[in-house]
Amino acid sequence: MDNRKRKNQLKIYLTDEEKKFFEKKMKLANCKTMSHFLRKCVLEKEIYVVDLEPFRDLQWLLSNATNNINQIAKATNTTGVIYKNEIESMNKQIEKLSREIWQIHSLLLNKSKESSGD
Repeated sequence: MDNRKRKNQLKIYLTDEEKKFFEKKMKLANCKTMSHFLRKCVLEKEIYVVDLEPFRDLQWLLSNATNNINQIAKATNTTGVIYKNEIESMNKQIEKLSREIWQIHSLLLNKSKESSGD
């Protein structure tokens, strides 16, 4: 044991379902042993922390815009009239939503460039 490079042992407990999933992933990674698979996962894979707040904001904007569109559609179907200010309000919401999407897109693009070393 003194001449071993790896002297620290880890022990984990899994449910039967988790074990099957683990073994499936191990096979997909072409790893013959659990030790090899775990080292590969821990030492070779990057871990990303994702701030989901922009997506929550985006979801709120999208939900708000669709609710307004539905209300306008219902009123238009009932009265046969659509008002210019409703269309302008809808356009502003869609523009804001588009800006948020582009900001998230740019952020993700920059993150992917950072991680690839470009």
